[in-house]
Amino acid sequence: MKQKIVLTHWVHPEIIDYLQSVADVVPNMTRDTMSRAELLERAKDADALMVFMPDSIDDDFLASCPKLKIVGAALKGYDNFDVDACTRRGIWFSIVPDLLTIPTAELTIGLLLGLTRHLAEGDRRIRTHGFNGWRPELYGTGLTGRTLGIIGMGAVGRAIAKRLSSFDMRVLYCDDIALNQEQEKAWNARQVSLDELLSSSDFVVPMLPMTPQTLHLLNAETIGTMRTG
Repeated sequence: MKQKIVLTHWVHPEIIDYLQSVADVVPNMTRDTMSRAELLERAKDADALMVFMPDSIDDDFLASCPKLKIVGAALKGYDNFDVDACTRRGIWFSIVPDLLTIPTAELTIGLLLGLTRHLAEGDRRIRTHGFNGWRPELYGTGLTGRTLGIIGMGAVGRAIAKRLSSFDMRVLYCDDIALNQEQEKAWNARQVSLDELLSSSDFVVPMLPMTPQTLHLLNAETIGTMRTG
């Protein structure tokens, strides 16, 4: 008897075909997120789940799926999944560690460029017919020569630092694990305390997993130590 795999969201037909060669597959053929009740009904006798970012799996959910052996997450961050509960119940939980590292880094840089060069405001003026010729406005500061603080120098933090080295930025980073000397030199990066990072950076990007230790790491008190805009 084949094992049962429940897919919580739409996937490409090729993936369904592959999984059907080894298991009974219950796909979600819509682009909508299933309700918790609907997902529980499908998963109550499942051996495996393939889950995605909109999903949330807690201990109560797992208790209703006594046959479940693995939760395969098609994502990198897993804040909305109770991994400890999976461990206690002997259920494997897997992620895709390097998923979206480069896109996240590029989007972060895009936001920094948009902020420092007023791209959104310029676009708004064009679309609302508010552009009346050149004016000495919306110059912004740009990124070159500025200081970026990265809190958490994991895969995404490193990808950001590597790409922003082309902008001749200075990088301060706060992480328990230091970069090697070659990386620090190539990316003009220096490991500092959180206090120094916040007080010395022009821009701060937190690149951290959501854990009890990182929750509210940036709060009214720590934000109050940052440079004024």
